[in-house]
Amino acid sequence: MGRFLTEVAGFANTPALLGSVELVEGEQRSAIGIVNAFVMNQGDAWTVSAAYLDRFVDEQRLLSSGGDAAESEEQVSYLRYMSQAGRRLAEMHVALASGKDVPDFEPVAVTPEDFEFWIDDVMACVSRVFDAFRQPRRVFSEADRPLINQLLAEHAGLPDRLRALLPRDIDCLNIRHHGNLHLGQLLIVKDDIFIIDFEGDPERSIAERRRKAPAARDVAGLIRSIDCSTTATLERGLKATPDEHEKLANALEGWRDHATEAFLTAYSETVEGHGLWPSRADSAEKLLNFFLIEKAFHEIEHGLTRRPDWLRVPLTGMLRLLSPQSNEV
Repeated sequence: MGRFLTEVAGFANTPALLGSVELVEGEQRSAIGIVNAFVMNQGDAWTVSAAYLDRFVDEQRLLSSGGDAAESEEQVSYLRYMSQAGRRLAEMHVALASGKDVPDFEPVAVTPEDFEFWIDDVMACVSRVFDAFRQPRRVFSEADRPLINQLLAEHAGLPDRLRALLPRDIDCLNIRHHGNLHLGQLLIVKDDIFIIDFEGDPERSIAERRRKAPAARDVAGLIRSIDCSTTATLERGLKATPDEHEKLANALEGWRDHATEAFLTAYSETVEGHGLWPSRADSAEKLLNFFLIEKAFHEIEHGLTRRPDWLRVPLTGMLRLLSPQSNEV
């Protein structure tokens, strides 16, 4: 990925690949290490987002109940970063789709077989998650258990719901993509965004990480990360002032929606005309929602195995996605 973006596509907004160490065994080549150019930065976007959000929460506490969160100076500044993230991600996807003479990077049409593969992959994760929820010896917190029960009630309808989000006439391409995109994979470089860490999802095999998919998978990853950042901020904020739940929740919901809109608007405007995003708005929304659900289930599985104290964050996001009134996108 790094070699293609640096040496073939000339994508400037990732640290340039300077060299690599590989193990060569016959026809098999395995990367052992890489060296990237150092880029001076102000930190990754997750850390920067947390700082912005904490200041935003402090600001909201000083407002009267009629205060308008949309007028926050913190949010206005942050939205510029989200717009730039949308533009840079779109440019990266266009770059990754430019390898028409390089088989590993040549875009290919989405097929019905892809739909079945994606659904089977999500449902395999769903089965692992729900099996863990039903283990009699597993203990969950009092705050998590009601959320788990709500999600368990959605199990039977999930396959049909997932199929409904994949209309057969979707007009987009499968491309090589980041595969593990979140705010922590973006570097803030002055007023710009650099994208890093192209090894893909460490929970997946190398073959799965290299498998092409719609650009919507990366877009969904970043939207889920925006949502996680606001949910985590609410959890932190309520530890100090638990009686302000409704006020802070409403303010952070507005932050999440504005940040998502800024990111998506800049992304869709930049990627337009390249065949990487469905031309019909309803098809684009359905495809994005599919990958949002995929990402949220993998977040829940990660929480179960690695971060049980974090489980409430993806559970909250998943239930919002499955709600009939979902306004995630």
